[in-house]
Amino acid sequence: MTQRPLPVAIVCALGALFAVVTAVLFAVDALWAVPPTGSQRALVYGALAGTVVALYGMWTMRRWGVALVAVLFAARIAYGLLGRAPWSLAALAGPTVILLVGLVYVRRMS
Repeated sequence: MTQRPLPVAIVCALGALFAVVTAVLFAVDALWAVPPTGSQRALVYGALAGTVVALYGMWTMRRWGVALVAVLFAARIAYGLLGRAPWSLAALAGPTVILLVGLVYVRRMS
C-alpha cells in the first residue's frame, strides 16, 4: 500500500467528521424549525453513505475513491441544475476540495 499523504489524510478525516455531524443533524427533529421529511432524510443518508465509502477509498489510497467522489459531485451538480437544491458556494467547497486533493494524488493511488 502507498503511504497516505497528509492532505489526503486531512480531507478524509474532516470529511468523516462532517459526515457524522450531518447524520446527527438529520436524526434530531428538535434542531429544525421544519423537520426534514422522510424522503429528504433518505436522500441525505444515501449521499452520506456514498461519501463515507468514497472517503474510505481515498483513505486506503484507491483510485475508485476519487472516481466515486467525482460521480457524487457530478450528481450533486445535476441535482442542483434540476432545481431541487439551492446553490451555495459553501456547500460546494467541501466536495471541490476533496476532489481536487484526490486528483492531485490519484497517480500515487492503486
